Parts: sequence; structure tokens; C-alpha cells
Amino acid sequence: MPTFNITLRPFVIQDAGAFTAAVNQSLNSLLPWMVWAHHDYREEEAASWINFTHLQRRNGEAEEFAIVDSNDRLLGGAGIRFAQRPGEFSALGYWVRSDAQRQGVATHAVAQLVDFGFEHAHIPLLEIIAAEENHASRAVALRSGFEFIDYRYGLIILDSGPVNSAIYHLKRP
Repeated sequence: MPTFNITLRPFVIQDAGAFTAAVNQSLNSLLPWMVWAHHDYREEEAASWINFTHLQRRNGEAEEFAIVDSNDRLLGGAGIRFAQRPGEFSALGYWVRSDAQRQGVATHAVAQLVDFGFEHAHIPLLEIIAAEENHASRAVALRSGFEFIDYRYGLIILDSGPVNSAIYHLKRP
């Protein structure tokens, strides 16, 4: 059954335990694509990440959000990294815990990120970059209205090394 009642909200330090549990429960789907995910992910690491998201927000570099359901259960994370240099685009990223995948969570989170991103008048285009073999993430980009642009090698570096990356763009409506 699709999950349509999701919300994006800034991470708070109290999310560290739920974040840790979500990561450790989801390693099978995270390990191939998220270099920060690893076995025995610890609550201290989650707290450090959450504190870093606050620093990024203060510096205007990125906005990272917890994806939560109507009961404030943490379903994953989604964010936007703002372009910092000419020629860069503001980029979206997302992950969803294993037991909430294939329910529309990522697609709905991306829709909210798109709305948030285009609230910033200086952002003409949003980008999603996914590993070529990350079919689930690529499908979210397409369902969210992003257009496939091209492949480029080395934009994503996994534990195994650089990989082909699929680039998707969505222009401001």
C-alpha cells in the first residue's frame, strides 16, 4: 500500500536512535549505494550527521530532512545540496529504510524537495545523480518528472571505486 502521508522535517538530535536503527535494518539496500552506511552503524555517528546537517543549514550549503510518517516514524532521509559554484546545480538525494521501500515514500519526498527547492528564486534547475545500476533511485527520478540527461563516469564513488552515474534534470516550471 502506498504511503502518501509523509512529511519532511529537519533532523533533530532525538532522531539519532531511530536513524541508527533504520540504517542497521536497511544495510542490504544501503550498502551498495551509500558509502556512509556500514555494518554496526552507531548512534554517535548518527548524532554527528545530525549535527552536521544543522551546520550545513546555517551555512546555506544544504537542507537535510528526516522523512517521517504521520506517527513521526523515521522512514529515511532526503535533502538538497545547494549549488556553490558556477556550472553546478542544486542536487537532491534520498534514501528510504528497507521496510518502507516500494510504497511511494521516496517519490513523495522528492516531490516535497522539488517544491522546497523551487521556492528559492535563484534555483533554475534541480539535479538527481544516481549510480547507473541503482535502478530504484533512477526510477524515483523518472517518476518525479526528472529528465534523463546523460551518463558520466566518476561523479559517484562507491566503496568499489568510481561508477557510471546517470544524471537527471528538472527545470523550474
